[in-house]
Amino acid sequence: MNRARTILFTGLICMCANIGAQQVYDLQGCLKFALENNHNIRKAQFDKEKSAQARQEILGALLPQVSGTGNLNYNIQKSRFIMPNFMNEFLPPGMQDPNAAKYMTIEMGTNYTAGIGAVLNQQIVNLSLFNAVDIARTAEELTSLAAEAREEDVISQTANLFYAIQATEYAAGMFGRSIEIMDSVLISMETSYASGLIRKVDLDRLKVTRTNMSTQRASVINAVEVQKNLLKLQMGMDISEQLEIEKINPEIFDIQTNIGDFQDFDPNLQTSYKMLNRQQNLQQLQKKAAIYENFPVLTAMINYNYTGVSDEFFRGETNYWFGSSMAALNLRIPLFGGLSRSSKIKQANFELLKVREDEAILKQSLSMAHKNALLKLEDSRNAIQIQKANMAMAEEVYRVTERNYSQGIASMSDVLNSNSSLIQAQMSYADALNNFMKAYVELRKASGTIRELVR
Repeated sequence: MNRARTILFTGLICMCANIGAQQVYDLQGCLKFALENNHNIRKAQFDKEKSAQARQEILGALLPQVSGTGNLNYNIQKSRFIMPNFMNEFLPPGMQDPNAAKYMTIEMGTNYTAGIGAVLNQQIVNLSLFNAVDIARTAEELTSLAAEAREEDVISQTANLFYAIQATEYAAGMFGRSIEIMDSVLISMETSYASGLIRKVDLDRLKVTRTNMSTQRASVINAVEVQKNLLKLQMGMDISEQLEIEKINPEIFDIQTNIGDFQDFDPNLQTSYKMLNRQQNLQQLQKKAAIYENFPVLTAMINYNYTGVSDEFFRGETNYWFGSSMAALNLRIPLFGGLSRSSKIKQANFELLKVREDEAILKQSLSMAHKNALLKLEDSRNAIQIQKANMAMAEEVYRVTERNYSQGIASMSDVLNSNSSLIQAQMSYADALNNFMKAYVELRKASGTIRELVR
């Protein structure tokens, strides 16, 4: 019985532990969450779907257009037709009325008229409309590329925030290590003070330094929370939710970032370059649109109508119904447009030349950004090595100074100065780690491979 209770109790503890366990996000987890929940990405997707529907709208104009009509009329007062009074003249002379009116009126139509019909219109030759479909398709491609660019921005911003949090948490951990070392020194100094071996002012100075370090560490921890809130906002996560990310591992940075993989530069991998190419295609289509305004337009039309007339609401002897239909070809030929169409073509040529210049500028800018990102990554890699060695040296200096102080060789000022140098070295190393990963993300984006971070 006791064994069964023990097993049950252990199971409950395990269940509670699993329920309370907090999910730890790595970089890929954060990026995937952001791609699925970021609000700006969702807006870009809506624009993409809207653009697809706009293309369908234009494509629908190429299909037959059918419309129906219907009417029911009651003629409150019928129209009258005025004509010469030839009836009196047709009578024999003896029967003619000399006082008859010169004109007579005849009532036209019936009391009720009704009709139903249908009309079908079909574009046969309309180069402007055909070109508009191509324009809509290119615009849809542009919208799709804009959505990809938005996703890439979200990936780079999320990755930068992720690495910034890792570096700041690492700095907070370094502060914690320094405080632990100082706490051990404080314990030793309090014992020495109790034995009368050191002055109270030295002990108080060390306590003040320890308090300042705790305050600085609290500020760093608060900075981590601020960065996490920014990351949650970027990811589309509820701000009230808890977010834990994996700890930094400085040893794998060099493995993650092999600079040899990014030496080659291909502008065709850049979304911005692809978008400019699509804009060039769009401008060429706009030029065609101006040219096609000079071309004829041929449309076909078929209609059918079924009409009824009656004096007694469509019954009785005056109730008549008859059908009518027609088929037609309509040809519209532009003859002279006041030279406005030629001006449109020239304007389109200038816009096309401008886009080509933009393409050359963008290609140079992207190449420059890639080279600068390579240099920045290499500089930050060197900075990590330097700061790592500097931090190790500062730790050794602090240990030696603290030992010398305990032996009476060094002063308390030496201990405090070496401690301050150690903290500065630790912060510089954490900052170097952050700068290195930011440069890595920047190089990924400059080389057009930012999406590989999600894999």
